[in-house]
Amino acid sequence: MFALFGFMLLPIFYLSYVNKLGGQWNINPIALFILTAAMLLLSFVEVPIYNIRTKKPELSDEKKELLSEFYSVPLADEMEGGDKLVFNTSITLNLGGFILPVILAAYVAFNNPGFAALETMLIIIMATHLLSEIKTGVGIVIPNYIGLLTLPFALILDPENAATVVLVAGVFGILIGVITSLFNINENTEGSPSINLGGVGSFKAVYVTVLIAALLTYFPM
Repeated sequence: MFALFGFMLLPIFYLSYVNKLGGQWNINPIALFILTAAMLLLSFVEVPIYNIRTKKPELSDEKKELLSEFYSVPLADEMEGGDKLVFNTSITLNLGGFILPVILAAYVAFNNPGFAALETMLIIIMATHLLSEIKTGVGIVIPNYIGLLTLPFALILDPENAATVVLVAGVFGILIGVITSLFNINENTEGSPSINLGGVGSFKAVYVTVLIAALLTYFPM
């Protein structure tokens, strides 16, 4: 994932270097590139906010290993430690996939207010909530493509500000939808050692949305 997104940053870097990005958002192109690169580099940093209790699942060693490799979570160690029956699940905010995208989206929304972004955001919240899955041992997982749903709505409702609509609706819609999914979790839910908001299970969707929105600023309003 790191290598793939690093490759995707190359056109962002080039267009920022030639001063082609960020104009619609009143953001310096180099600052925009640094911010998008920082999101990727800081995607491993989690900020804990509170804990809940969830039930430990019964998983085979093979499934633990597969989940650990696919989602890059130390599942085997967490399953063996602490209470035998429940996780003390940590709810965390991912620095690169939650905090930084929210700061960027809030700045852009403040400088470019519009109803199209709000309307599209409500759709993305509902779609994220409905398509989210509480995956045993991993946390809340959403489809990586969900941010792409903002594109047709942005082009129909406000084509001149498509970049803003995609960023604001995509980032806030995905993250709020993930947060609402927390209400489906309780002590009887087969949970995970941690639930990373904007991290494992949702970082890719958020980051793809940010990259697409940044590239859309290349096109003149």
